[in-house]
Amino acid sequence: MKITRNTPDQLIIENNPLWLAIFISVFSLVFVGVGLVTIRTEPGTGIAFLLGGLVMGGGFTTAFIRRTQLILDRPRNLVELRRKSLLGYRQRSWDLHDLDQALVETSHSGDTNTYRAALHFSGGMDAGTHPITLVYSSGSGARRAETAINEWLATLDSAPPAA
Repeated sequence: MKITRNTPDQLIIENNPLWLAIFISVFSLVFVGVGLVTIRTEPGTGIAFLLGGLVMGGGFTTAFIRRTQLILDRPRNLVELRRKSLLGYRQRSWDLHDLDQALVETSHSGDTNTYRAALHFSGGMDAGTHPITLVYSSGSGARRAETAINEWLATLDSAPPAA
């Protein structure tokens, strides 16, 4: 996750999985290429590789590639979570004063851990914990987002709103 704006009035954090999209595309193109080369000598195998590459590439892209943007906006007293994928655009909004803190959720899979940042709301109709990204990932992005959000929220208590 990347912090794209951090001012007293607004914090914007984005997750744009460009490297994952490139990896999925290359993976899919390798299968398609093998299918195209093989289709002349073994049509059944070639078609299987060709269709497998297209279906897996499309499926993984649809499931895992989505741009996420979190906006904490002090003047509008608003928390906005925007997600854009091949399936469409979704936006959720909450009152900023209902946001307590950000936290990191951990998923244990075998001997490795993966992480995602989440928001905890104490009030409103959606009280509870809401993940910022839908998928867990390795690396420090979730911890970086948690730290930025909590530090930004701490400044809300200590500084008057901008006029």
